[in-house]
Amino acid sequence: MTDDEFQRKIDFILEHQARLTVNQERAEERLAGVDERVSRLETAMRELAETQTRMWDVQERMLKAQTHMTEVVAVMADAQRRTDARLNALIGVVERHIGHNHNDHPESK
Repeated sequence: MTDDEFQRKIDFILEHQARLTVNQERAEERLAGVDERVSRLETAMRELAETQTRMWDVQERMLKAQTHMTEVVAVMADAQRRTDARLNALIGVVERHIGHNHNDHPESK
């Protein structure tokens, strides 16, 4: 091998090594950016999980409140039916009383 050939091989190796070094530096920079993004994603995922847990708690409370309201409405509807029945009975008594008084006084007709 001549000195010229040897020098070309050395130059090739040095050039290749320089390119590898530049590529490695770029890869390290990209990796640092990826590490930062992964860190932000981990934070976002943790916050999302905490928010989801709070949402489940809120939904559970809302379900309990809705169940309670359904029970209250059922009680109120039952009370309304009893009130209607009592009012109808009172109306019947009043109508019989008025009708009875009208029957006693034929001149009022």
